[in-house]
Amino acid sequence: MQITESDAIESDFKHILLIEHQNEVALWSLKNFQESLTAKDYFKVMRFNDEAVAFIIAKVMNYECEILNLGVEISMRKKKLASKLLHNLIDYVKSRNIKQIFLEVRASNIAAVNLYDKFKFNEIGCRPNYYITENGKEDALIMGVDL
Repeated sequence: MQITESDAIESDFKHILLIEHQNEVALWSLKNFQESLTAKDYFKVMRFNDEAVAFIIAKVMNYECEILNLGVEISMRKKKLASKLLHNLIDYVKSRNIKQIFLEVRASNIAAVNLYDKFKFNEIGCRPNYYITENGKEDALIMGVDL
């Protein structure tokens, strides 16, 4: 299986939107993804057979980084793609002398919370009722790591 990582391009949006809609809570629209690409956010994809199967988007600022979105196609989960994307982001921000990474994650997204735990992220706060779901609202955990 040949999987490659590269910068996202506009033609990836079709597959990225499919990945986003596979999540239990789809928050980002096509416009959101286009704005991240235009803003030159850190926006990487993993491709399999030239199709985006995973992505990560982060806002890299002066001294910190915020992970905005991370997704993996259902059929490609448990292949360590999210770990690879996260590892490469950490390497990138370290090379820019950035010392902290933050993110928000649904409290019920145990797989994502476990992934961030492996990378030494700690829970530093909570945003009650942050995510709107089919069943109401759900808390967002705020997590961070010092590099």
